[in-house]
Amino acid sequence: MQLLQFQEEIMSDNEYVSNVKQGKFAEYGLSIEIYEGENAFDQLASDWIDLARQTDAMVCMTYEWARTWWKYFGKNSQRSPYIVTVWNGSKIVALAPFYKGVTKLNGNVLESRLQLIGSGGSENEQLGYLDDYGISDFLDILVDEKYRFHVARIFCKAIGVNYFEADKITFHQARDDSFIMKYFLPRLKKTNVEYNLEKTDTCPFIDLSRHESMKGYIKKLKSNARRRIKKTRREMAPEGCFSIKKCETWDDVEKATESLIRLHQDRWNKIGFPGVFHDDRFTGFFKETLRYAFDNGWLWFSQAEDEEGVCACRMLLRYNNRYFDYISGFDDESPSSKYRPGIALLVKLIEDALEEEGVSHVELLRGEEGYKYDFTKDNLSNWKLTFTYKDDQKMSKKWTRSALTAIAMFYKRARAETKLMKVQKENRGIFQMIPQYLLFRWNSYKIKRNSSN
Repeated sequence: MQLLQFQEEIMSDNEYVSNVKQGKFAEYGLSIEIYEGENAFDQLASDWIDLARQTDAMVCMTYEWARTWWKYFGKNSQRSPYIVTVWNGSKIVALAPFYKGVTKLNGNVLESRLQLIGSGGSENEQLGYLDDYGISDFLDILVDEKYRFHVARIFCKAIGVNYFEADKITFHQARDDSFIMKYFLPRLKKTNVEYNLEKTDTCPFIDLSRHESMKGYIKKLKSNARRRIKKTRREMAPEGCFSIKKCETWDDVEKATESLIRLHQDRWNKIGFPGVFHDDRFTGFFKETLRYAFDNGWLWFSQAEDEEGVCACRMLLRYNNRYFDYISGFDDESPSSKYRPGIALLVKLIEDALEEEGVSHVELLRGEEGYKYDFTKDNLSNWKLTFTYKDDQKMSKKWTRSALTAIAMFYKRARAETKLMKVQKENRGIFQMIPQYLLFRWNSYKIKRNSSN
């Protein structure tokens, strides 16, 4: 490691930048290559899959996830894949799966943006000035561990001289332990490159490597959490009020999927929100993710049933020795609801994971919901790292961009509020839609105000 650090200082910053501007972007046998367009996925599939496994990547950074995300959220006339790779000869050592989005007016590009595939995904990239970090919880650059210092240097210099020719580059959902935060950012701090760093989420996780059994795991929890979990576990027993069934066949998965969607939507609609399956893109993405996860042996999907039928469902993905607690649904009016069957499914997953060889973590994903801290006190943070290049465009273009930003804000807010009103219409009818919407918005405001105090 010391040798790598020494070698990367051999070439001065000025000499390095000069070489980059002349197109000589290679260092110590490493070279950079950019793949653009839809064919990039097919061209890089095998290397991407191998590198993700080798680098202990999170599931949202896999080829399978990125390709499916692009199919449902990425495709747009104003976007194109822009995948940056670093090679040591014929061996891929790093991959940054960007896509480029542009805003045009009369054929002129007003702004071009780069961000990682899996983030963003607004239906209107033309009004793409506002952040929308999407449905992927952890994103990163995939890097072979032997080349981390060199790749960090390469990306720092590339961004420093705007090698990728973008007006703005954003890394969404970079976790504390990501390459971006552990290697790239520290190197960046040694340069004069300007950036903005913002914490976006807290992500609790369970470190199973500290526990040898379920009994030992529960023993280390807080007393109140132990009591609640033990109460839930008692109702999972044969004499309890609900049973748990794991999906073993694809037919099981398809049936459980319909139950999960129904339970998830019913719960969120009852509160007043549209729910993620309100978006047909997410429904398509979710179902296709289930298919490849099932085929690859990545899927853990179970449901709880009581005397009235399915009362809870939970779906997780296993990848690189981690379980990712992706989505759940439950019926809060079922006979067994007071025993928390949805939580029982997570308890069952932990029991299963402790018995599996090689499972190290259960990732509870972003969000600080109270139930997560019944299971763990550990968490990491997600960050947004942004680079915005100085604008040398004419004043008329600047004013146009400002106007489009205002339109984008209005467009985004109008779409969100329209969806909320549609939920109220479906739940309450057209005559109660407006008063129920206003009541829902007032209650949401009070909750937000109280939580900030």
